[in-house]
Amino acid sequence: MGKTVTFAVGAMALYTGWAFLAKLATNGIPAEQAVVYTYAAGIGVAVTYVAVSGDAVVTAPGSIGIALAAGLFLGAGTISYYLALSAGSAAVGTAISGMYILGTAVLAIVFLDESLTASQLAGLGFAVVAVVLLSR
Repeated sequence: MGKTVTFAVGAMALYTGWAFLAKLATNGIPAEQAVVYTYAAGIGVAVTYVAVSGDAVVTAPGSIGIALAAGLFLGAGTISYYLALSAGSAAVGTAISGMYILGTAVLAIVFLDESLTASQLAGLGFAVVAVVLLSR
């Protein structure tokens, strides 16, 4: 669990920077165009990471198809998120869109046979309450 938490905290910090900079970008250019620039930079980071990691590139057609489908959801979700940022409050848009964690948790429980402890369930409940309060 140590690596999971370390990477998750890193992701949280990086996503914070991304969301803040996305809000700034949508103040000056259309949201859809900001997404294109964001993805161009992100692809550069991902390709560089794969290249320097030294790991062999795996070609598993089923998993690649799932990754491509995930990319469709990510692209559409990111455009929606950037449109929310350009339309108003970064605090509200980020809080509401960040609730994808709840949907992901439910899907993981239903389809991947994962489980939640009572404290994790309470945490998700508090997250919902936080979003409701932040969106007012």
